[in-house]
Amino acid sequence: MSKRQVLFLHPNDNIAVCLTDIAAGTTISQDGKEISIKENIPRGHKICTRPMAKGDGVIKYGERMGHATKPIEIGCHVHTHNVLGDRLSTEE
Repeated sequence: MSKRQVLFLHPNDNIAVCLTDIAAGTTISQDGKEISIKENIPRGHKICTRPMAKGDGVIKYGERMGHATKPIEIGCHVHTHNVLGDRLSTEE
């Protein structure tokens, strides 16, 4: 059995948390899911597991925590460069 690389927190989530640094080009096969990593993602950061359009909610622990400020593809880094937390949002 290989070491877990990501943590899927809730079945409704569209992100997973990286348990290790993950390099672009890596394919993760875990928990019945397969994700091709498109960019380097540091440990503790989030990875997109379902495509998101601009304005879509970012779901973690089954709850909306923010929204995408631009489209995010599966396997991409989900962080402050493409997400705005709902508590901080001033966008209309």
